[in-house]
Amino acid sequence: MKEKLLRKLYVYRARFIISMKIYFRYPINVIFSFFDPLIWLTPFYFMGRSFSVNGEMTGFSKYTGNSDFMGFLVVGYMVMSYVQTVFWSIGFSLKEEMQQGVLESNWSAPASRISLLISKSLSKLLITTIEIIITGVICHFAFGFRVTGDILKAVAFIIPGIIGLMGIGVAIAGLVLIAKNANPIIDLSSSIINAMSGSFFPIKVLPKAFMAISLAIPLTYMYDSNRVILINQKPLFSLKIEFIILIVSMIVCCILGNWIFLRIDRKCRDKGILGTH
Repeated sequence: MKEKLLRKLYVYRARFIISMKIYFRYPINVIFSFFDPLIWLTPFYFMGRSFSVNGEMTGFSKYTGNSDFMGFLVVGYMVMSYVQTVFWSIGFSLKEEMQQGVLESNWSAPASRISLLISKSLSKLLITTIEIIITGVICHFAFGFRVTGDILKAVAFIIPGIIGLMGIGVAIAGLVLIAKNANPIIDLSSSIINAMSGSFFPIKVLPKAFMAISLAIPLTYMYDSNRVILINQKPLFSLKIEFIILIVSMIVCCILGNWIFLRIDRKCRDKGILGTH
């Protein structure tokens, strides 16, 4: 048991070091993190100003409990950064290894395939966290963004949400094994999930049928709880209920994601198409 745990830790450390070296090998990645939030959020900032009256957005506040439009968008951008990181780092890593022709050799190593998938996303999550901190600082000076709540409490809600997303990401990686093309699968899945979860708008504006779908997506409560905690938005449900939903969905997504991936992996190995591109 101890040897197995140490082997996993070696895998996580090795993949972490490799990913960090690749990231810092290209300094433009670091520079771009300063401009990315401005590129995404500046159009929304001016659009929000065009709809505000004396600095207040009464229509928006009816749905969210306050008129902090930019705070709503900035927190949504931060959470969406984690979503994109998990989906792309897990699913696209398979695509890269297929193109390089090293997937089968990597997976012949004495380590679980799930560990190989998840370990590559850890460095990306660390980088994303640093970029989110930079985003908060930049948006504070550029748009007046202010955090009025407990950041550590928000982190407690983010962690189970991210773990649950990893379960979904592992399932998507299974689809990549079959389709051999990561881009359309990840683009479609992440876009739909983000859109239906209220990444850049309150889900209360949706028609009832679509709102029911949004309420069934766990990511909705990751967006909502962080906005409640960080910018004092009116919650969909109590934070206690939303935390329970995130914990339960984390367990379900991880179990289901692992099951889907391992089943597809076995099917691909039986057909001999594991490493084909």
